[in-house]
Amino acid sequence: MSSLLMMYTFDLQTRVHTGSRPAQVVGGKPLTQSAYATATPPPETIPEGHVARWTGTAWETVEDHRQHLDSTGTKQGGTPYWLPSEGDDWQSQPRYSEDLGPLPEGAITVRPEKPLPRLKEEKAHEIKVACDAAIVASLTMPASSPSSAEVSVAAASLAVVDPDGPDTLLALHTSRRDELLAAVDAAETVDAVQAVVVDYDV
Repeated sequence: MSSLLMMYTFDLQTRVHTGSRPAQVVGGKPLTQSAYATATPPPETIPEGHVARWTGTAWETVEDHRQHLDSTGTKQGGTPYWLPSEGDDWQSQPRYSEDLGPLPEGAITVRPEKPLPRLKEEKAHEIKVACDAAIVASLTMPASSPSSAEVSVAAASLAVVDPDGPDTLLALHTSRRDELLAAVDAAETVDAVQAVVVDYDV
């Protein structure tokens, strides 16, 4: 008994390989002519991120960066990309390909970095907020979330014990703050800004 002849199916629109089925047999002979299948098997090995596509005479492998619908009809996967040449920046939503083939020329698959001035501005804000928190923490430990009244009482109490205490504490933290701000100001790259560690002795 001869083995069944297999037919390899493909999508009518994209012509991407979708599966296989036994050939229909009519009059004892398998039908090998079909509008959406071929008797030619697709490649055994298809690179990751590629699919097999029927050209009409042979299978070819093509890049596939598209999203696909899951069982609930939600788009999943795909390769997110940005086009800086078309104005995409760190705030832009990722693009996704609707068609088979490579990504557009100039596409990048990592979100564009924030511009250096914006990154410096955010880091400086982080440094100043952390400085204020360090001053409060130094005055009111072990309280975790002291009220403004508690901070005032603590500062007054410290001044009674050590008249120069509040000023010394303030000078310690503001000196560290200014040191960190200077490091950010001197940074010439995004990596250099991100390398500035915001910490205070509390």
